[in-house]
Amino acid sequence: MTRIRAWLPLLGALGCWAPSSTAQETHESAPQVVRIDAVRDVDEVPYRRFYKGMQVFAEHRQLAPGAALRFRLYPRAQDASFAGLAVTLVAGKTELPLELDANQSFTLPMDARLAAQDAVVMTNKQDGTYAWRVDIRTPGLPPATRRLGDLRLECKVDMKGAELRRMVRDPSIMALVATGDPCTYRTFQNPFFADRPVFNVTLVHGARREAIAGEWMYANSARLLPEAGYALVDWGHARDRQYIPAIFDASWPDDTLLEFEYMDDPP
Repeated sequence: MTRIRAWLPLLGALGCWAPSSTAQETHESAPQVVRIDAVRDVDEVPYRRFYKGMQVFAEHRQLAPGAALRFRLYPRAQDASFAGLAVTLVAGKTELPLELDANQSFTLPMDARLAAQDAVVMTNKQDGTYAWRVDIRTPGLPPATRRLGDLRLECKVDMKGAELRRMVRDPSIMALVATGDPCTYRTFQNPFFADRPVFNVTLVHGARREAIAGEWMYANSARLLPEAGYALVDWGHARDRQYIPAIFDASWPDDTLLEFEYMDDPP
């Protein structure tokens, strides 16, 4: 992948150059376009976006004081495989393989120099195979649970910093990002991915219990796109994993737990 990037300036120059003997022919004929299809398939994210996300995490970590910041890959399609997956931090001619845990999550060093050097984080798979996500988890929680404050911080880190999720960022959303926090608005739909295809999600705090309504599961509330538009968003893929918790609702404190019932749980 790095070799392709290194050759791009030269390939661009060759695409613009033509011998003088064919200048008249070139002028009279339709313009020629050089297409480098491989470039479209590079699955990479600029490191500076991760770096900005780390800054937002440090600023708001009171939402999840016991958690660490990781980044994670989820399958965007049912047949997406993690077999042979490798994730690499590339800065110039230096390549640093990143260690993946069992959930395909990884950490990154926080280094302003890497952000200034236009470093990238890339996989060895085709672009669009995975959904890139912020992953923040307070340790010691019961199995099959998440903490609401962790999810709130994930939303902030992504929307105000890393911008990892594929979504249509319309002017209203961008205005909220610039002037406020879209994660605190009821009208902002923020789908999360469960670890596995999920049957039900219930918010629990003390004696209060409330299941997430079906409208907010499986991207049911999202406006459907033509199939050609699915490349622009993540919510159109792996919909059996998706749920939208009420992270905007301050009546649920940060220590609220989300209990998951998965489709493959034993009866």
